[in-house]
Amino acid sequence: MALMLYTESELLAELGNRLREHRLRRNMLQTELALRSGISVSALKKLEASGQGTLENFMKVAFALRLEDEVKSLFMPQPVSIAQLEAMKAPVRQRARRTPRSARKPSGNGRAHQSEGSKK
Repeated sequence: MALMLYTESELLAELGNRLREHRLRRNMLQTELALRSGISVSALKKLEASGQGTLENFMKVAFALRLEDEVKSLFMPQPVSIAQLEAMKAPVRQRARRTPRSARKPSGNGRAHQSEGSKK
């Protein structure tokens, strides 16, 4: 289990704060950003203050601030080694491997499985 450095509330508040910082860098009022993103001013205020709101509203604001590339890169896998890069190129399995016969459960018919050499 991974060590949690932040709570959900802390991360939401940080995201809201970052949206506010981007808005202020663009010298935009909340009313202007709300209009451009198509959400209410109260929804934007809540999003900036606490990060609370819908993912849809978050995305609308991010797009209005031209942050779509930053949002898209949020969950991109970060290859650390050559082996991971090769694994990313490997074809994705469509089915699980069959279990070897020796690992399968007995069929329950009362007869033990006999190998080729022990059959009578």
